[in-house]
Amino acid sequence: MGDIIKFPTHLRRVANKYKQEEIAHIAQMLKLCDDDMQCIVEQIEQLNLELKALTNEYETLLEKLKKLTDEGNND
Repeated sequence: MGDIIKFPTHLRRVANKYKQEEIAHIAQMLKLCDDDMQCIVEQIEQLNLELKALTNEYETLLEKLKKLTDEGNND
């Protein structure tokens, strides 16, 4: 005699259906998280560029102030 094929029970079919729905839901949530993280990375990169520009401006102003105070001390 051949092997007996066991069909899934009603409960197992329902559980598999919910499992597949949960997998799809988690995949969708992961996609949304990935999109949010990408947006945040882009914002961080933009802030980094602005910070570099402000740092350069600060250093320029500090150098001018140093020159002016040095000139004032020499007078």
